[in-house]
Amino acid sequence: MARRIDIEVTSLRPDGSFTWRQAGAKAPRGAGAAGLLPDGSKIGDVLRADIETDMDGAVVLAIAPIAEKKRNVTLITVTGSGAEFKPVTEISTSKRNKPPREKRDRTGDRRGSRNGDRRGAARDAGAPARPARREFTPPPPELPKRPRATRLRPGVVHRNAVLEALTAAERVLAEKALEGGVGAVRKAVNEQNKQLKKDGKPAVNSDALVNMVLELLPRLRVAEWKDSVEAVEKIIDTVDLRDLRAVVAKSNDPTLMKDASLNEKRDTLRAALDRRQNEEMQHWQDDLCRAVEVGRIVAALKLAAQPPKAGTLVPADLRPRLVAQALEQLTPLSPSDRWVVVLEALAFSPIHNEVVPVAAPAKSTPELTATVTRLAPLLPKIAALFGVVVDPQARAPRPLRPEWRDRRKKKGFASRQPREKKPAAQAGAAATADN
Repeated sequence: MARRIDIEVTSLRPDGSFTWRQAGAKAPRGAGAAGLLPDGSKIGDVLRADIETDMDGAVVLAIAPIAEKKRNVTLITVTGSGAEFKPVTEISTSKRNKPPREKRDRTGDRRGSRNGDRRGAARDAGAPARPARREFTPPPPELPKRPRATRLRPGVVHRNAVLEALTAAERVLAEKALEGGVGAVRKAVNEQNKQLKKDGKPAVNSDALVNMVLELLPRLRVAEWKDSVEAVEKIIDTVDLRDLRAVVAKSNDPTLMKDASLNEKRDTLRAALDRRQNEEMQHWQDDLCRAVEVGRIVAALKLAAQPPKAGTLVPADLRPRLVAQALEQLTPLSPSDRWVVVLEALAFSPIHNEVVPVAAPAKSTPELTATVTRLAPLLPKIAALFGVVVDPQARAPRPLRPEWRDRRKKKGFASRQPREKKPAAQAGAAATADN
């Protein structure tokens, strides 16, 4: 599964590739095609990349520039309208705050002739009827529902065919390499040599085993890629774009480029990726425009934060409308629970620094304070309204996951017990025994 990290460009090679490492760290690191870099990239630039780890290490799928955070905040002075302030009188409807109920005598009237007489007179005069109950708020307009993307599940036909053609010793090493690449084989051999040293036995030659794995890797990579291609072709119209990008990115491997028989499939997948990206981009823009038109601001903010292609900006005509609708929801008279829902969506949207409410809500709850404190690195202007100081070195939070498991427990569903993992086979020991 792909993940997103910040990488630093360490060198630009003359062969049209570049090397990188994780920003602020030595690992993970690797190389990629220079075509993935944004225009004007140079050595030392820090970029945001989607990477996926396979048997050979980290593979770069896509790269986008990092938007600079503006620390200089210009606040607008609120002078007010100059109208006379009229305080709001609050009347509690709780039964605890009501005066004790007056006792009734045997005749049915309250004690005290005055209250009883007045109540009876009002009943006789025909008091006005009670007002009708407040109607419920109608549900928000529905948005178009797109079919859910299908995640890729590659087969193992070609991979098993390669494994069956190997000897017992080569198969053990190949299976270990499929789990973690050459590094996994080295680690297994080193652990085995430590145990052999404690037992007083001679160590295994790790270089010979690694060379054997390096000879097997090209065949394993081709077999794995063929399995992925066959699985993608069956669901080419509904496959998740992340999985399709991963398969196309792996096709740029030098080992696969040497096989001329794969060129046709490589070109077909690239054309399919371009077509799917254009379709998803058009659907994303249509859904975002529809959400803004019907006033579904939370849905619109979530859509704006998840474009089909990383780095895609919100259309210029929708950006001010998003800001205006978000400000309409974040007013001092809005309830705290509404603030919590809108802030959770606003913090991860591209307009998180442009929305500055006039003031904090009149009634703040502990849940709202906790939400503002957690999202403060992404919403520093809103955090200032609540008196929350943002640490400059604080990391940006992640979106909350849906609490579907808690809902299942409340409904009485039995939770699944995790399966016990079987002990991993010692690849190095098996290969040594066969050698």
